[in-house]
Amino acid sequence: MRNPAAVEITGPEPTVFSNAAGVYQDGVLAFDRDPAGLLWAVVGHENLGGMSVWAGPEIFSVERRYYSRFSFDTGAAGHAFGGSRYPDGPRARGFLWPCGLYIDPSSGAFHLFVHNETAWGAGETAYTIHEAGVEGEPDFRHIGKLTSHDQGRTWDFDGWIITSSFPSWTVHCRPDGLPGGQSGSVVSLGAGDLSVFANPHDDYLYIFYTQIFHPLDDGELIDRIYVARSPKRSRGAPGSWRKYSEQGFVTDGNGGGETQIVTTAAVPYVTWNTHLGCYLMTSYNRPAWTDGRGTLQFACSDDLVSWTSPALVCPGRQELSLPYFTQMGADGAVGVPGREFLILAESNGTDVLQFSVCLPPDSEEA
Repeated sequence: MRNPAAVEITGPEPTVFSNAAGVYQDGVLAFDRDPAGLLWAVVGHENLGGMSVWAGPEIFSVERRYYSRFSFDTGAAGHAFGGSRYPDGPRARGFLWPCGLYIDPSSGAFHLFVHNETAWGAGETAYTIHEAGVEGEPDFRHIGKLTSHDQGRTWDFDGWIITSSFPSWTVHCRPDGLPGGQSGSVVSLGAGDLSVFANPHDDYLYIFYTQIFHPLDDGELIDRIYVARSPKRSRGAPGSWRKYSEQGFVTDGNGGGETQIVTTAAVPYVTWNTHLGCYLMTSYNRPAWTDGRGTLQFACSDDLVSWTSPALVCPGRQELSLPYFTQMGADGAVGVPGREFLILAESNGTDVLQFSVCLPPDSEEA
């Protein structure tokens, strides 16, 4: 933003997505409207409290309809995800976190984009960059896709859609007897911590995702954001995604090379802001979070690949010292907010809070 200090943010206010209601959110919220205009949200996650489906006319009035079930197993490698392997080699394992929902406007089918980690929910087959058989960080991320034909009651696993160009293991901990692995002093933890954007100006779905680079000496983490896209007609199917690199959207979603589009930022969420007349990305600033300051930052773009440097909006607001920010139009619009919009925010497993944002009246000052 040209003048982030001019942005007004009020709140926080409670939302329906609370621990008391059985929601332990850990990431941006996955929501979309169906062809009839009803708003649907898939919230929570497998690691705590379960994944549930909510619906209603507006975000303020959605109610839980049911908890989701899977037609496949998650958990230990060898059984999880049909015994399949990640595109880069290890057997798939662990739990799922929903991070983006796209409802096909023609069929009404639900397409869910999920974050997965190798050391949560995988039992004895869990592994991190250092060791096997333990849960926790730092472990490796992959992005997968699910489909539901019964409005999220039951989900089928379609496959893995975005995998880092770096292998998801190291020479210090090789799962499944694999050779090689990352050997440098800084390790990429893979592709994850994502959001999905159905661009109203073209025929593509975009996934904005994070790679965390972790020094083996436990030094300061490095966050970088990347982008991939898939034709809407493909409904985000595996094999349809192309990452952005220096040559454009040309490399394979699974394992292809990628070019960072934003640095010092994690967990991006992108919309088209009708007031600014550009794309607006929210993300969080890890050093500010470490310091207990407000972490919310804004960046702008005209083309989804060239972005302004992320600017901290309210660094003095300790209640905005959070890692996950989801944008939603104040009028309930999905993906296209205006001058006034909402930010739904939380930390790992906390109640989701609501903040109201008002941009300066003159978009030239934003």
